[in-house]
Amino acid sequence: MTHTTLSPTRTCHESSASTYSRRLAIIPVEAQGVRVRDADGRWYLDCLCAAGAMSLGWNHPVVTEAIQRTLSSGAPLLTLDFHHPLRDAFVQDLLAILPRGLADDCVVHLCSPSGANAVEAALMLAEIATGGRDHVAVQGGFHGCSRAARGVSSGGGLRDQPVALSPAVHFLPFPQEYRCPFSLGGNEGTALAISALEHLFGSPHSGLRAPASVLTEFVLGEGGVIPAVPAWAQALRRAATTRGIPLISDEVQAGMYRTGRPWAFEHCNVEPDMIAISKGLGSGVPIAVLVIRRQFDVWGEGAFTGTFRGNSLAFAAASAVLRYAASAGLAGHVADMGAQLRQGLCAIATEAAIIGDVRTIGLMAGVEIVDPDAGNDARGVAAPAPWLAAAAQQACLAEGLIVELGGEYNNVVRFLPPLTITDAEISDVLDRFHTAVQRVQSRVDSHSLTEFA
Repeated sequence: MTHTTLSPTRTCHESSASTYSRRLAIIPVEAQGVRVRDADGRWYLDCLCAAGAMSLGWNHPVVTEAIQRTLSSGAPLLTLDFHHPLRDAFVQDLLAILPRGLADDCVVHLCSPSGANAVEAALMLAEIATGGRDHVAVQGGFHGCSRAARGVSSGGGLRDQPVALSPAVHFLPFPQEYRCPFSLGGNEGTALAISALEHLFGSPHSGLRAPASVLTEFVLGEGGVIPAVPAWAQALRRAATTRGIPLISDEVQAGMYRTGRPWAFEHCNVEPDMIAISKGLGSGVPIAVLVIRRQFDVWGEGAFTGTFRGNSLAFAAASAVLRYAASAGLAGHVADMGAQLRQGLCAIATEAAIIGDVRTIGLMAGVEIVDPDAGNDARGVAAPAPWLAAAAQQACLAEGLIVELGGEYNNVVRFLPPLTITDAEISDVLDRFHTAVQRVQSRVDSHSLTEFA
């Protein structure tokens, strides 16, 4: 049974930069776990979850109770960077899930509450620590909308606006199987990606003058859910070590158990020198921090501050999330639910010509939507079909399922469900997605997509 929700009325005071309110015609008024209720009374399964920020799902009791306790305790709600029991407890809880070698050799810098601010801090500190001015990032990376974070992002349309970008950035190809940047895939594609990074750092003609940092996501999120190849990630680590510059891991979306481990970089057996953390850390309460290896913690007092970096509610919420993750065995649960999600998506893909590839890691999944009528290249890779992906997103919404789009061509349907999702809820998500895909596929087969216009 399908359902159509009327588009919310856009007021004359709404910014032209608004996104979700334009593409997803719902007005959320209530939420619990994986479910969100629209103003018209309909409940949806939410696999967007505030771009993955709602790590424990909507209004998880451990988070709401931590907030309520803090409010009733009389604790100051804003402490700048004064020491406070909530702040100090949060730092200890965070250190407990870092790799032991890094936890023993790091400091935690409190940032203004957004991932972009943590990335800004990392880039600035890297320049101070190394004296370099050039940064190395990756194709497909998305790091935030502030000026410097935008400058090191190649994905998400952040370079499309006519604004000055800073700092100086060199982008490396990110190895992947389906849309390999070298049209090879496999070990050959990875080998060429490693050669490209070695050439960038080693050749006097590469254009890289004074490197300050290497920045990457270890799973491209907005870039289409593409996990890093361990051999390439380890080559990136070696290049940073050889040059004496920090390897910065952007764990804003893929961190906090999203991939089935506390941090995405753990899948590659590397340790970064800085970690930008936000989103799922507070499960709905804004918080961002930068973990810094001590050798790079060289900036002076007041070099990077922010009024709202000492939010007591955020510290309480983040500690609650971290402690729940440990006590509930969240890593294992995410791995198990992720395997169920992958199995179901792959089964749907076998009968849908509009699906070219399925990529998952933990509870982070991407389904690449392609044009079945455009033919395949020599490797069997089909042309991207962003218009069909948009149709699939709308068909999902009609089935009561909220999903996101992303990828190089905006043709990847992305799933970021709560990490607490159950097997029954996974089955429900798969059933609704299956129905949505069948609807779009039937329209493609009949050469009629007017329903989604």
